[in-house]
Amino acid sequence: MPGSSASLLKALLHDSAANVLAIAAAAMIPLLLIVGSAIDLSRYNMVTTRLQNACDSGAIAARKSMHSEDFTTTDRNQGLAFFDNNYHDGAFGLTDLERDYVADNEGIVAGTASGTLPTSLMSIFGYASFDIAVSCSAEINISNTDILFVLDVTGSMNCPDDGSFCPSGNNNNTEASNAKIRGLRTAVLSFYDVVDDATSPAAQVRFGVVPYSSGINVGRSIPVEHMASEAAYQTRVPQWITNTATTLVSFTVNSVSNRSADSFWYTWQNPTGQTGVSTQTQCNARAAASTLGFTDSYIDNSIQNNTIAIVSESITGDIRTRVITARGQFSKAVPVARWSSRNTPPCFTDLNYYRYNADLRATMVERVSSTQVFDRWRYQRHTWSLAGMYTTGAVALPTGTSGTNQTHTWDGCIEEAATTTASVFDPLPTGAYDLDINLVPASNAQRWRPTLPNAVYKRETSSGNTLTELLQTGNENRPSYYCPKAAIRLAEIERTTLANYLAASTGFLAVGSTYHDIGMIWGGRFISPNGIFADDNSSAPNGDSIGRHIVFMTDGELSTGDEVYTPYGMHWWDRRVSASTDYNTMQARHAARFQAACRQARAENISVWVVAFGTNLSQNLIDCATPGRAYSASDSDELQAAFEEIAEKIASLRLTG
Repeated sequence: MPGSSASLLKALLHDSAANVLAIAAAAMIPLLLIVGSAIDLSRYNMVTTRLQNACDSGAIAARKSMHSEDFTTTDRNQGLAFFDNNYHDGAFGLTDLERDYVADNEGIVAGTASGTLPTSLMSIFGYASFDIAVSCSAEINISNTDILFVLDVTGSMNCPDDGSFCPSGNNNNTEASNAKIRGLRTAVLSFYDVVDDATSPAAQVRFGVVPYSSGINVGRSIPVEHMASEAAYQTRVPQWITNTATTLVSFTVNSVSNRSADSFWYTWQNPTGQTGVSTQTQCNARAAASTLGFTDSYIDNSIQNNTIAIVSESITGDIRTRVITARGQFSKAVPVARWSSRNTPPCFTDLNYYRYNADLRATMVERVSSTQVFDRWRYQRHTWSLAGMYTTGAVALPTGTSGTNQTHTWDGCIEEAATTTASVFDPLPTGAYDLDINLVPASNAQRWRPTLPNAVYKRETSSGNTLTELLQTGNENRPSYYCPKAAIRLAEIERTTLANYLAASTGFLAVGSTYHDIGMIWGGRFISPNGIFADDNSSAPNGDSIGRHIVFMTDGELSTGDEVYTPYGMHWWDRRVSASTDYNTMQARHAARFQAACRQARAENISVWVVAFGTNLSQNLIDCATPGRAYSASDSDELQAAFEEIAEKIASLRLTG
C-alpha cells in the first residue's frame, strides 16, 4: 500500500488539471468563511449602531418629556415612540425586538434594546443568528450657568391672558383672575424647576430678575460710589422775601429843648385835701408850695416814627443801640388850689395836666429780627444736593408747602447716566454712557441718580407746556411715575425665595408703560462679566466657564410718553434722548436703543432668549434675540411651555451611556 500511495501522489503531481481542481475545491471553504463572516459582521455592526441610535434618541425624548423626577407612562411612551421612529420593527431582518425605558430617583432615564439577527452565509458553518443588545441613558446635566429674567411688568400684564376685554388697557391696575402676570409667575417657577432638576452638584447656577416698565428699580444694587452726589431735576425752588421786625427794649431821654406852648389836657379833681387852712390866700399858697412829686414826662412811645436824625448806631447780636434826635411829646402836672367854704376842709389841691412838644435827644435800644417769608415758586431745572440719600435713604429739600423742607424717601428707582440725542447706535456714539452695559463711572455725568418723583414738576400754562421758567404761587402738576419692584442680582436662590419674590403680596405687580430699552440695558449690566458687577460675574468658584442667558419676556410693543417720569426724566422738558417730542420719533429712537442694548449683550457671549406673550413677535423682538431663540406664546399655558423648552435647551440634555 505504501507503494500504491506514493504512486498516486506522484501521478497527481504530474497531472496539472487535476491538481488545480483539487486546490480550488479546497480553497472554497475558507473563502466562504471569510466572505460570509464579513457580510454578517457588517450587518451585525450596522444593526447594532442603528439600535444604539434609536435607544439614545428615545432616552433623550423620554427625559425631555419628564417635568419632574417621576417617570410616568407618558414619558416611557414618548421614548418608545422615538425609538420606533428611528428603528422600525423587522428592519435588517432583526427578530424578537424588545425595547424599554425606566428612570431612577435622580431622573436618569435608562433604556435597553435587544433582538436576534439571523445570519446569511455564516449559517453554513453552524452560526444561525446573533444576539444583539444595547443600552443607553440620558440625563439633564447643567454646568455653571447664569440666568437673568428681564420681565415686562407694565399695566397690561393685569389683563386676561386670553385676549378678552381689558378695561383701560390695564384692567384698572387690578389683576384679572387669569391675568398674564399670574401666568408669568407660574412660568418662571416651572423654568426654575427644569433647571434645578438638571443642575450638577458641582456647578454654580444663579438666577436674577429685572422687572421693568417705564421705570427700573436697581438703585440699591449700584455701589454707592457710582451714584451722583448732586443732580439736576425739573423741580421747583422757593422764592423768599425778608421781613424785619423791631422791638423797643428801652428809651432814655437825655435832654429836652425848644419846648412849645402848653396845651390843656384835663384836671384831676380833688386829689388832696388841705387841712389847717382858713383863707383862700392861704389855700393858694399851700397849692403853690405843693410837693406832690409830679414832673414833666415823655409820653410818646412811637418815637421811632418821629426820628429826625440818627446821631450814632451800634449793633451787638440782635441788639441795636441808637442815639437819636426827635420831636417828642411830653406831659406835666401843675398843682392848682380850689377853695370852697362849703367843704370841710375848704381847701383842695387839684392837678391840671398839660401836653407840649419839644426837641429831644435820646438813647434808644431795640431788638431787631429778620425773617424769610415765602413769596412764590420758581419752577425750573435745578441741581439738588443728594447728601445723605445713600446712607439714610432720604433727603430733605425745600419743596414742601410754602418752601418748607420735605423729606424725599428713595424707592430705589434711578435716572440714567448722561446720554446723547444721536439716532444711530452701531457703534455706540460718544457720550451715550447710559447704553454702555459695561459702564464704570468716572465722572458725575456717568453716574446714576435717584428718582425724586415728589420733587419733579411739569411746567404748564393756559397755552400748553413751556420750557420757560415759571414764577407762581400755585402748585404745578406732577408727571405720571411708576417704579416696579426692586430687581434682584444673580445669586444661587431657593425656589421658595423666588416664589416669594414673584408674589403679588410682596409687591411684584404690573403697572406703568413699556420701555424695552431700559429693561435690556440693566439685564445686560446685571449679567455681564464686565462692568460694575465684574467681581461677581467674571468667574465661577470651580473655575469652569459660565453659560450666560437673558430671558426677555414682554406682552406688548414699545409705548413711550413725553410727560411720564422715566429714567430719562420727563422727555417733553428734558429731551435727553431726542430733541423732538414727536411720538413716532420717540418710538423709533427707543427701539433703536433697545437693539443697541441687545447687541451689547450678545457681544458679551450672552444668549438672548425673547418671548412675546399675548402679542405679536415683532421684528424688533426677533432682531434682539440670539438667532433661533425668539418665541411667541398666546396664553399662559403656551408661555409655560416656551419657558420650559428654553430651560431644557439651556440645561443641555446629554447622553451618559
